[in-house]
Amino acid sequence: MVQNSATGTSLEIQRIIEDTIKRFVLESPKNSLTDIDGSPIFEEPLVGFADGDDALFLEYKSIIGDFHMTPREALERHVEGVDSLQFPRVGVVSWILPIAEKIRLNNREMEGMACLRWNRARWQGEALNEALRQHLIALVQEKGYHAVIPPLTPSFKQVQLDNGPASSWSERHIAYAAGLGTFSLTDALITAKGTAMRCGSVVTSVSFVPSPRSYTSHQAYCPFVRDGTCGLCIQRCPANAIDENGHDKKRCREYNEVELKAWAAQHPEAGYIGRYPACGLCLTGVPCEAQIP
Repeated sequence: MVQNSATGTSLEIQRIIEDTIKRFVLESPKNSLTDIDGSPIFEEPLVGFADGDDALFLEYKSIIGDFHMTPREALERHVEGVDSLQFPRVGVVSWILPIAEKIRLNNREMEGMACLRWNRARWQGEALNEALRQHLIALVQEKGYHAVIPPLTPSFKQVQLDNGPASSWSERHIAYAAGLGTFSLTDALITAKGTAMRCGSVVTSVSFVPSPRSYTSHQAYCPFVRDGTCGLCIQRCPANAIDENGHDKKRCREYNEVELKAWAAQHPEAGYIGRYPACGLCLTGVPCEAQIP
């Protein structure tokens, strides 16, 4: 029997999920720079929870675009053979995977593109993130609930907008809703462990106790937006894709996925992996790298 109501059992599952996320990341063999020195990619995760029917998720349809799925839409569209009435509650679990200090320190020294450690954190780190999503899905289903990974559903897509690409499930916006951080001038999410991170989420039919959002605006943690101080991310960007008005997503993507990708193809001896070397310079060597400024 699938459980859907807010019970002591579901509260227990919430605690189990948080412990599972932290344990999985810290113990997984995937959390290792195996071809460099075996050091970890990520430090202990941050975990947040949200009510899937929070009004903020509907606001995202105006803020991001009407194509952005709400958690309820993601669950109802992609759980086969279940009537929407069987989902009286929808819950979201979101997590932050902070990039390890050794990787961050190395990337602070770089100009033009990421160091090899950061490059691995981008691609091997996302492989771990994907394994974590699948692990949580199995856990939730084993407990008798439904769960989906929105970026892996048929409804997931990228849309080209005037200001650059947007997806139908933004992990950073989900993390914001789950109380895990606010946005920076660069569009990165400033969390208690900083902007140097990756994030992920899963939608379930579990009724979670929402994590508090201890901020009142979507850019509350960015000192440049708050009072005009800092702005070091502008100087750190090798693509000139950041200025006092914000982040040029089109220019950023062109630099990463066209220019750096072409350079890596011409220099295989450099040792980069993945679709492109990656950058991440605006996320390191700045006050928000590993904390809230």
